Amino acid sequence: MNHLQRYANALIKWMLAAAFIGPALVFAHGAVDIPIAKQVHCKTLPDFWSGSPSDAGCAAVDAKSGPYPGQQWNEVAKLIAAPGYNDPDIVKREVPDGQLCSAADSKKDGLNLVLPYWYRIDVTPVNGMMDVRIIGTAPHVPSFAKVYLTKPGFNPAASPLTWNDLVLLHTEQLTVAQTNWGNEPPAISASGFFKFKVPVPAGQVGPATLFVQWQRIDPAGEGFYNCSDINLVDAAIPGAFFDLGQFIEPIMDTLKAGDSVHFRILDNTPAAKEAVDITLPITTANLDPKIWGAQLANQINPSIARVGEKQGNNIVFNSTNPRANSVFALAKGYSKAMAIIPGGGPAPTPTAQITGPTRLIAGQTYTFHGKLNNAQNTPQYTWAPVVDTTVVNQADVTGTAPRIVQPTNYTVRLNARDGNTGPTYQATYAITVEPANSGGYPPYQPGTAYQAGDKVSHNGSNYECKPWPATGWCSLPAYEPGHANGNWVNAWNKL
Repeated sequence: MNHLQRYANALIKWMLAAAFIGPALVFAHGAVDIPIAKQVHCKTLPDFWSGSPSDAGCAAVDAKSGPYPGQQWNEVAKLIAAPGYNDPDIVKREVPDGQLCSAADSKKDGLNLVLPYWYRIDVTPVNGMMDVRIIGTAPHVPSFAKVYLTKPGFNPAASPLTWNDLVLLHTEQLTVAQTNWGNEPPAISASGFFKFKVPVPAGQVGPATLFVQWQRIDPAGEGFYNCSDINLVDAAIPGAFFDLGQFIEPIMDTLKAGDSVHFRILDNTPAAKEAVDITLPITTANLDPKIWGAQLANQINPSIARVGEKQGNNIVFNSTNPRANSVFALAKGYSKAMAIIPGGGPAPTPTAQITGPTRLIAGQTYTFHGKLNNAQNTPQYTWAPVVDTTVVNQADVTGTAPRIVQPTNYTVRLNARDGNTGPTYQATYAITVEPANSGGYPPYQPGTAYQAGDKVSHNGSNYECKPWPATGWCSLPAYEPGHANGNWVNAWNKL
């Protein structure tokens, strides 16, 4: 009996055994949508595929990883073969610190970015419990979920997420999926869901990150890892909100790098004491109101006030249009004040910047735009684009992507001088060029948890993963599509 037959027989025996565990409808692909995971939120945006999403956090994901994390919203996954997925040390090794939100997938690394303006939803525990829901798209067999929460004091806007930042709140065994959505339809079309209660540490309030490991119980050990950004609200706080007015008023348009924003909330006593008093320094890095507005809002004690737009019983921060947000106090008679503290420091350091496509098809015409931020004089530009290395002295450069037979990474380089005699600043910009016949399919990556019907491009050809029972081989390097050993024909169909 050859290796292929032994593997197929073992897989069939395991599937038959699993079928008798219970009448479970469980899912091979899925994600957390309550509270909504990062990639699920981005996927739901109407303009996520535009290349410039309106949501600041999703725009940062797109700039880092393109639309792939949103496209693969239900496959933020890592294979850890049984029984390793039950060993915390092995899981921490395979999904290391700083890569938790992407399940250590470099193609989804944008989900690990440390940002102040990730979409964040209010969560108000009821009797010390909160709801967690996992939605799924493909039927399979039993699984379990481990739910973690960041420790009090962790600042998700300042530090990458590590295992040491997390506390395990709950483990849920999942055997029967639900299909009656009631009045809570899925954030993205799905065939069923798991929903369960999770205890929340008493007294913990404010910004936090919920981290969920959803693990299939099977030999391959595919596990899904999701990060949801939340704002924990004290259930004892009354539900009434008192609108104090617009958060960022027009006067703040004169804000510049080197200044500081002084924000206060005054209480309802005759002395009008300061219940909130925050001074936020402004630099070139956070001059955009989408950034400093979110940084400031995250520092406000949610038991005193919240910043955002009212949506039902929640206040949700609008990261797309920060000027649409208002300040809502939880006590009547409060007032707010925001002012600019002028800065007297040196002028901010110029920085070179490149914008343009991150993915190109061989032979496609491209345009990259250069900019020297905070320039004191008229900038002078010198480009080294993808193919045409002729000196180009203008802000925009246009060319044609090279003809290649397999996906290839390139670096675009820009030298920007501040005036004719000033210092020169350099920017680099990474892009990927795919073969013209790739059909737009992602490049093949060995070890990826491919599923039946997944299509990839490899060495100038396109392939589709075969249905069960061959599906499990698609992720194995020995079945690399098109390889000379010929094994690939057992796992892939050439398109």
